[in-house]
Amino acid sequence: MTTRKVESIPVIDRPISDKKVSGIGDFLGLYGGEHIAATEFVFGATLVGWGCPATTILLGLLIGNLLAVLSFTFCTATIAVDTRLTLYTYLKKILGGPAQKLYSCVWGICSIILAGSGICVATTAIREVFGLEIQQEWYPTSAGFVIIALVLGCIVTFVAANGFDAVAKFSTTCVPWMITIFFVGAVVALPQLAEATGVQISSAADIWDVFNSNVGSGSGNPDAEKISIFHVICFAWLCNLAWHMGLNDMALFRFAANYKYGFITSIGMFVGHFFAWIMVAIMGAAAAALLGTSLTLLDPGAVTNTVFGLTGICAVVVAGWTTANPTIYRSALSLNVVLPKLTHKQVTYVVGGLMTILACFPAMTNIGNIVQILGWSVVGVGAICIMEHFIFPKIGFMRHWALYKKMTANWAAIITWAVSVIFVLVMLRTGALHNNFIFIPEYIISSVLYIVLAALMGARGDYSKEEAEELEFQKELKTYVDQQAEEEMRKGEETVVVKATGFIKVAKPVSYVILAAIVITAMMVFAGAMAVETYKTLAIILTVIYFILNGLATFAKYKNETVHR
Repeated sequence: MTTRKVESIPVIDRPISDKKVSGIGDFLGLYGGEHIAATEFVFGATLVGWGCPATTILLGLLIGNLLAVLSFTFCTATIAVDTRLTLYTYLKKILGGPAQKLYSCVWGICSIILAGSGICVATTAIREVFGLEIQQEWYPTSAGFVIIALVLGCIVTFVAANGFDAVAKFSTTCVPWMITIFFVGAVVALPQLAEATGVQISSAADIWDVFNSNVGSGSGNPDAEKISIFHVICFAWLCNLAWHMGLNDMALFRFAANYKYGFITSIGMFVGHFFAWIMVAIMGAAAAALLGTSLTLLDPGAVTNTVFGLTGICAVVVAGWTTANPTIYRSALSLNVVLPKLTHKQVTYVVGGLMTILACFPAMTNIGNIVQILGWSVVGVGAICIMEHFIFPKIGFMRHWALYKKMTANWAAIITWAVSVIFVLVMLRTGALHNNFIFIPEYIISSVLYIVLAALMGARGDYSKEEAEELEFQKELKTYVDQQAEEEMRKGEETVVVKATGFIKVAKPVSYVILAAIVITAMMVFAGAMAVETYKTLAIILTVIYFILNGLATFAKYKNETVHR
C-alpha cells in the first residue's frame, strides 16, 4: 500500500474535495426535479386501483415516505459525506475489483432502463400533441412515436453530459412549476370528476367523498387488490430503495456539506411521492370517467391532456426530463468504473444513446416494475455496505478487512449478494410474500449472513498496521485532491464577477407571480367562474411565460457568477 502514488489513482476513484461541495439550493432542485417527476404520473395512477380506503392510502404514504427520508439521511448521506466517494468507488474497498465492476455494470444497465422509462413517459405526452395513437404493444407501432423519443433522448443526454452543475440548474427552474402544476391539475380535475360521476361539490366533505369513492377503495372495481396500510407503507418505502438503502445516491450526496442534507429529500418524498401521487390519482380518475374507459388503457399523456390540455402535456415532458437527467448522470458514474479510459462526458453520451433507443419501446412506461427490480437487485449490496460502515466497528470487526487482507474478491459479500437475489427470485416464483414486502426479509437476511460469513473469513483479524497505512494514504490523497481543486478553481476563475443584472432581479419574482396566476385561475375553474377549456388555453400561455422568465434568469445568474471549473 505504501508504494502507491496518489497521482496514480484514477479521477473516478478519488474522493471529491470539500471545496467542491454544493449548496442546499442545488439539492432542492435535484430532489424536487427527480422525484416530482415522470414516475409520479405512473405511481399516482396505481392508487386508483388499490382496494383500500383513502385514509389508509394517505397515512400509509405518509409513514412510508418518512422512512425513505430517514434512510436517505442516516444511511446514504452519512456514508457519502464520510467518504466523499460514489458507491461504485466505495465498493472496491468492500467487494474487491471484479465484484465492484460487476455491480457497476448491473446498476449502470438498470439506470439506463429507468432513464429510458422516464423519456418514454414524456414521449406519451408529445404523442398527444401530434394526434398519434396510444401505443398498446410493447414495441412501437408509430414512426412518429420513435422520432419523438429520439429527440427527447438527445436533449436529456446533452444536459446530463455537462455534469452535476448542469443537472441541478436545469431542475431548479422546473421544480416550482411542477409543484404548482400537480396541485392545479387536481383542482381542475375535481369538478370534472364530480360532473362525470354526477356528484355535487359544495363543501370540503363533498371533496373527501369524491376522493374516497373515485380514487380510494378500488374506485368501485370489484377486482381491486385488497391491501392493508402495511402494503402502502412498504410500497412508498420501496420506490426509492435502490437510492437510499441501496446507497446509490452517494453519487449525489458526496457533494453535500453535511449528512443533514439528507433531510432535503423530503421535498421529493412528500411533495413528489405523497402530494403529487394523490394529485395524479385524482387526475387519472377524472380522465377515466370523462373518457368512459379504464385507467389501465390510458397513458400519462392521455390522462393529462384530457383534464389539463397542453399544460398537462408539458408537465409529463418536463417530468420525464427531470427523471432521466440525474439517472443517466449516476449511470455514467457507475459505468465509468468499468470504462475508466473514457471521460465521464464520453460515457454519458454512450449511456444516453442506449437510453434513447430503449425509450422508443412503449413497454418502458411500466416504470413500477422497473423500480421494484432495481431495489431488489441492489439492496443486498446496500446491506453489506451499511453493516461494514456502521456495525462492524461496534462489534469488533474491521472495516475494509478484505482490502487489508489483499483479497481479490470478498467472497463473504459476493455470496451474500447472490443469496439475496436468489431469495427474491424464490419469493417471486412462489408468491410466498407480497411484492411490497420482499425487500424487508431480503435486507435482514443479507445483513445477518454477511456478518456471519465475514466473521468466518477474517473480518475479526488484526489489521491495525494495514489500517494505519491506508489512513495515511487517504490523508495524502485528500491533500492532493484539495490542491487539484484549488488549481482548477484558479484556472477557471473569471477575472470579472458580474453582479446580478436588473433582468435577473425582476424576472425571477415576476415568474413566481405567474405561478400564482396559474393557481388563482385554477381556483376560479373549481368555483365555476371560468370554463375548463378557457383555463387550458390560459394555463399554457402562463406556462410559456414562466419558463421564459425563470429559465433565462436562472441561465443569466449561472453565467454571471464566478465560475469554478
